[in-house]
Amino acid sequence: MNVLIKQFPSKSILWSLKEGSIIDEPADVLICSANVSLNLSGGVGADLLGRYGTKMQRELHQILKNRSPKVACQGEVFTYTGRELPYKAVLHAVAVDGWYHSTVKVLEEIIEKSLREAVKFNARKVALTALATGYGDLTIKDFSAAIKPLLNSDYQPINEICVCLMDHKQLVELSDYLF
Repeated sequence: MNVLIKQFPSKSILWSLKEGSIIDEPADVLICSANVSLNLSGGVGADLLGRYGTKMQRELHQILKNRSPKVACQGEVFTYTGRELPYKAVLHAVAVDGWYHSTVKVLEEIIEKSLREAVKFNARKVALTALATGYGDLTIKDFSAAIKPLLNSDYQPINEICVCLMDHKQLVELSDYLF
C-alpha cells in the first residue's frame, strides 16, 4: 500500500508524492529508469521482472539486438505494453549514460519526453519514480530541480502524476524542495 505524503494541484495536473513501490500504484502509465543495456536488473526494473515475468525483458533486449550499436542512448524512452501488466504501458527512460551519470537538464528532458509519450496512451494517471537517483549519480534535490519546471505544464489528458519512492526521508526531502 502506498501512503500519500503530499499533494500539489498545479495548473491542470494534481502532483502527488507517495511512499511505497511504484508498481503497486494504480496508474495508466508507469515511468521508470532504464540503463543503457535495458537490463531489468535493479530497483523498479527488477521488481517488474519479478512480478510480471521475463516477456518485458526479452522484448527490451530484442530492441537492442536489432540495432547498431546494441545499446540504448541516454535520453531515449522505450515503451513496453503487455497483457500481463495492469498498465497501458511501461516507459523505460534512459536517464543515465553507461557510467550511470546524468544531469538535471537531461532528466528534465527525458521526463518531459516520457510524459508526452504517456499522452499517446490517453493516460489519466502516470506513476513516476525518481529517475537517475538510485544507481544514477543524481540526488533528490537534482530530481526536484528537473521536475519543478514541469509542474505547471499541461499534458492533457493526464490529470495526475504520482511520484512514488520507497524511502520516507527522500519523499520528505522532495516535498521540501518542491513545495
